[in-house]
Amino acid sequence: MVYSDALMDHFERPRHVGQFDSDAANVGTGTAGATETGGVLRIQLRVDEDGLITDSCFKAYGPPALIAAGSWLAETIRGGVLEQAGAVTHKQLVAALGLPPARQHCALMAEDAIRAAIQDYKDKQRIYV
Repeated sequence: MVYSDALMDHFERPRHVGQFDSDAANVGTGTAGATETGGVLRIQLRVDEDGLITDSCFKAYGPPALIAAGSWLAETIRGGVLEQAGAVTHKQLVAALGLPPARQHCALMAEDAIRAAIQDYKDKQRIYV
């Protein structure tokens, strides 16, 4: 499978790989996928009292496209607010990384993971909107 330069850059030099304490009140954690289906992506975000995402990280198990998706997403949401992070779509990720059709499910997993991370943070903060 031929991958774009952008995808290969994020795969070969992933940004923001790591993890935060998932029990921390200012950390939201979201996971998507399953090892049985060939891929798992976990996104975490750290949010300050003003709702700014001050830090983000990811861990991924799966194909290069999934690792690149986690890297791109963690980099993209840093410095933004929750609403901006929640507005990121799989279509934006597909376009940014040039994901081939056979790997576009990786973008959907990334979208699911960030939404779950935001919801986890809101649940911890008791933000019900």
